[in-house]
Amino acid sequence: MKRTWEFVLSIIGVSIAAISLIVTIIAAVYLNSIDLTEVIDYSLMTDSEFSTSEVDMSIKLFMGLLWAGVVSLFIALAGGLIAIFLLKGGKAKGAGILLVITGILTVFHVWPLIFFIVPGIMCLVRKPRETVEVIG
Repeated sequence: MKRTWEFVLSIIGVSIAAISLIVTIIAAVYLNSIDLTEVIDYSLMTDSEFSTSEVDMSIKLFMGLLWAGVVSLFIALAGGLIAIFLLKGGKAKGAGILLVITGILTVFHVWPLIFFIVPGIMCLVRKPRETVEVIG
């Protein structure tokens, strides 16, 4: 059975995951290279209700979430590529399960999630057409 739509949607998902991974790594490296506490402390010198420890904790939480996004995108990229090769090899059910799991693991990024969940469900739900034999 031809699985053109599943294949195309999976390629789009992998492409979006790769672009997002590159942008997220650049942002994480850049934000690690500058000292955010100095930038934010300067703005806190003005009238503010947050303490320095709260701001520091917020920065660490943000950076942790950013690196968690990098890890989830890397997993999405690897899972999507493996699923594409499984799909090309004719193993639609295995590719569908892998695409759904990969989509769930990309919870931080909406577009790769959509482009992995939809073809994953399509791989699991679509059945091959039965040929009807005409006796005549």
